[in-house]
Amino acid sequence: MLTCLALVLAVGATELPSLAAEVESEARTLSAQTEITAEFLAGIEDFSVDAESLSASLRQLGVEQDLPCIFHGIAEDARVRATELQAADTPAARETAFTNLRVLLDDAILIAPMAATAAADRAVAATE
Repeated sequence: MLTCLALVLAVGATELPSLAAEVESEARTLSAQTEITAEFLAGIEDFSVDAESLSASLRQLGVEQDLPCIFHGIAEDARVRATELQAADTPAARETAFTNLRVLLDDAILIAPMAATAAADRAVAATE
């Protein structure tokens, strides 16, 4: 089932750098949020879907580094963080949930450019 989903989510090698940039941009936007709203939670879901798509695309392209697994984990963790935010019923719980989400988003911000580079390197190696 996950393999089928991964194939549906995957984008081509030429779109992969823009998908990596989109994941980075979404992470930056989400990390600036301070209120739990329906729009914010939907943004986390969109980010999760894009991170999973990036994972599937990297795997399909044959990137052998840990990047496909990392982005798969980021996608899963984003959904867990959204659940934590929804369940946070005290200011302390909300602060903890936001902190946990921001740590995850910071990782995505740092690693997304590496994914674009790895994809570009793989594309060049395939033409040689």
